[in-house]
Amino acid sequence: MSASISPGQYAWQSKMTFPGMSTLQTAATQGSQEKNFGTYLWEGVSEVNNMQHDADAAIHELLTGGDVNQAEVMTTVQKSEMAFRLLTQIRNKLLTAYEELNAIRF
Repeated sequence: MSASISPGQYAWQSKMTFPGMSTLQTAATQGSQEKNFGTYLWEGVSEVNNMQHDADAAIHELLTGGDVNQAEVMTTVQKSEMAFRLLTQIRNKLLTAYEELNAIRF
């Protein structure tokens, strides 16, 4: 049982805008809506969260004697760890870019 968080669930998320966001348009569309950077970022975080929940569930199943292969559990855990490390690196790059933009004086 994993908790799913949908985009737009929180009030602050719908108000999240970045300078020049209206000029950033993507080719990928969802229905008739165009996705912005915040949506892609939110979907990525949600996907990593789901992978972490899947890994936790697999470990729990293994430890409680469920019918699960140890190799599958290890693979699931390693995938979630790799996704989390990637997400952490993306966060670090975004923070570095933000700090560089903040240092620019007009």
